[in-house]
Amino acid sequence: MSAYDTMIAGLSGAGLALLGIITVHGTSEYHLNAEQMYGALQGSAETALEEAGQSWATLELNGQRAILSGAPPSVEAAEAARVAVLESSGKGGILQGGIWSVETQFDEIRSMPTVSPYIWRAIKSPDGAMILVGSAPDAEAKDALAAYAANLSGQAADDRVQLALGVPEGDWAATARFGMDQLALLDSGEARLTDYELRLSGIAMQDTARIQATASVANLSDPWRGVPDIDGPSLWKAEHVDGTLVLSGSCETLEERAEIAEIAATYFDGPVVDQMTVSSSEYEQWIQGVRLGLPHFSQFESGEMEFQPEGQGFKFEGEATSSTLQFLREDMAELEGDYAVAIAAETVTIALDEISEVELSEDPLEACQTSFDLIMDANAVVFNRGSAEISRESGVTLDKIMAVSAFCADTLQFEVGGHTDNSGDRTANVTLSEARAQAVANYMAATGFDTARLIVQGYGPDQPKLDNATPEGRAANRRIEFKVQEWNE
Repeated sequence: MSAYDTMIAGLSGAGLALLGIITVHGTSEYHLNAEQMYGALQGSAETALEEAGQSWATLELNGQRAILSGAPPSVEAAEAARVAVLESSGKGGILQGGIWSVETQFDEIRSMPTVSPYIWRAIKSPDGAMILVGSAPDAEAKDALAAYAANLSGQAADDRVQLALGVPEGDWAATARFGMDQLALLDSGEARLTDYELRLSGIAMQDTARIQATASVANLSDPWRGVPDIDGPSLWKAEHVDGTLVLSGSCETLEERAEIAEIAATYFDGPVVDQMTVSSSEYEQWIQGVRLGLPHFSQFESGEMEFQPEGQGFKFEGEATSSTLQFLREDMAELEGDYAVAIAAETVTIALDEISEVELSEDPLEACQTSFDLIMDANAVVFNRGSAEISRESGVTLDKIMAVSAFCADTLQFEVGGHTDNSGDRTANVTLSEARAQAVANYMAATGFDTARLIVQGYGPDQPKLDNATPEGRAANRRIEFKVQEWNE
């Protein structure tokens, strides 16, 4: 021990003894209060380590002198642990409060990657087994979570967690344990902790378990945010599986089963597998949701459509183009009755072969304008005759408009211009052209585009593209065009 450490050790013992003598009289009372003060310092230091997210460190106190050991994940973590202990009962130091000094006896500092977002997941299979994946801040936390999972499931966890830096501040491990507690209530599912968000998803066959887990996760305390997404048992399901559309669950009658199978065969470009059965239930008129949603779900690239009468009603998951999802939202909004609709699908980007040779980085404005011109020359936004209602056959064009908009620089704004031929009254044509341009802008806004970057203009017949003397010319003049310009916020 160095002369400095010897001096500090002596001062530490003297400090506690002096404080004990000042506080009480009598030998037995002194020992009791010294032990109490020692315990208070120990507790404060351990709490400080936990709150600082440095649970890897082992703490030992010798009077008011702390000794830290363990394998720090980084130089920054080692220093954070030292400072947390030093300042756990005051500003630290001989004259500033509880802990006088911190000696470190750390193992070699390991090199760990820093990840963002910081994700940890616990997955429960239908047989009750737990799989742990993602990141943990240190070996102690990783092993403790694996042991906790094993205790909950009654079998060893499949622990695939890797050590990584970047864990959010706060009691991260306690939140992960809380997630596993709620996951244990489900028949199968996943607890996913992404930075400060805990998302619990899965299936609970029992209403009480579903209600309890949903309420517990929804009421998670700050700074953590809970997102419950728990399903009940499905009565009916459609699922994309290896290029086929599989229909399962039960229908009320043979006629309804045949109708559902026919809808799937009409809208799905591939084989349909009918595994549905016929049995009566207490749930009425739910087939309307199938009539409204299955035509669009058939166009999904992947995913599931379910009817969960005791859970989320009609639920859609998977991947689809923006127009498919928007048309699905519009139609499911017409669903009558008390059944909820949850659409949790991801948007996929459509291929833009027309602009494959455009270099967007050279001149952003010119490249964006060229891209819009090429897309609109090869595709058309079609409207129902004599109205501003966009025809559903325009879905591919709308998807390409949204894809080009996403590729263009966010410093640009777009004028959506509507044009007509010269048939009929000019004033009426100007009004119609503006309404059609507004319909396209409304669609873009509904799919998430910033309306502040859109300008709507109706030109009527005043800017023909071709001669109105021929049917082909008039058809070409009935169009939507985009003009790109710099955005002045």
